Amino acid sequence: MTTAPRSERLLDAHVAWLVTRLTGDELAATVERDVRALLDVESRTTLAELVDADRAKELVHEALATVPASTGASTLVAMVADVLHEGPEASYTLGELVSREDVERIAPAALSRTDLVARLLDDATASPLASTLASRFVGRLVGEVLQSNRAVAEKIPGVGALFALGVGAAGVVAGAADKQLEGVLGAGGAFATKRLNKVLVETLKDPAARAAVVELYDLYADKPVPHLSEVASREDVHRAADLLQDVAIAAATSDPAHALADALVDAFYGIYGDHPATALAADLGLDQDTLVAHVTELASVVVTTAHEAGDLERLLRERLAPFYASPEVAAILDELPG
Repeated sequence: MTTAPRSERLLDAHVAWLVTRLTGDELAATVERDVRALLDVESRTTLAELVDADRAKELVHEALATVPASTGASTLVAMVADVLHEGPEASYTLGELVSREDVERIAPAALSRTDLVARLLDDATASPLASTLASRFVGRLVGEVLQSNRAVAEKIPGVGALFALGVGAAGVVAGAADKQLEGVLGAGGAFATKRLNKVLVETLKDPAARAAVVELYDLYADKPVPHLSEVASREDVHRAADLLQDVAIAAATSDPAHALADALVDAFYGIYGDHPATALAADLGLDQDTLVAHVTELASVVVTTAHEAGDLERLLRERLAPFYASPEVAAILDELPG
């Protein structure tokens, strides 16, 4: 008897044995046993031993270069844009999405960094265009105040004439129509911008600003949050999503993005590098039993689907056939009695 038929029969027996254990009632037990064995090995192996920090950085850089620009990313961006535009079928109120307690905690934190706001606004003062816009804003605001007060004053006997006199004097300085104050403030745009910055910062410092945020929340807490489709077209949403993807594609490959990614990897390895690979899962609240249950369920579905499609036996045979056709196996079989 030749060795070829023996090797083929051994291959057939091995494939049949594996198929039996990967189908039916034995599948879950087989997968669970193997997953637990793998997790047991990982629990005794540190993350740095599995993948060192330098290799992790290389992988992150590759992902930054390929993922944002990939076809899959474009498909997901389009899908997310469609979902955001249509929104969920049900309507939800603002109060169901964000609690009042969270708003009361967020408002003081958001409004407390007036020093940062002041620095950003002061930096904007250096822009001639920003100064021009600030001048126009202040000018139009003052103009609106003057016109509103004049309309009220004219309804009071005797006061209208006095107010008209004051407005006329102001008009000599401020100009007329939509250009009120713009000429004067335009010459000192930086001054107008700084004054406007000061008003904004002082307003944010006012305790009433925090109360106003909470009060504004109360006004809309019981009102449904509008769907994006009510305020923008599908084309607008897709255009914005494509723009954000383009920004991500350009930014992801930049040196600052790589530097930030490297810093994050170093920080991550500083915390988990010397700990078992399963430590992160444990810190995320995923104990071994939970991991085993999830992986077993997923693997069982994949293996069952492959078996029903007729691919399981073929895949196993393709993996094992080179071994049983190898010279090493042939030599062993030749040594056995016929």
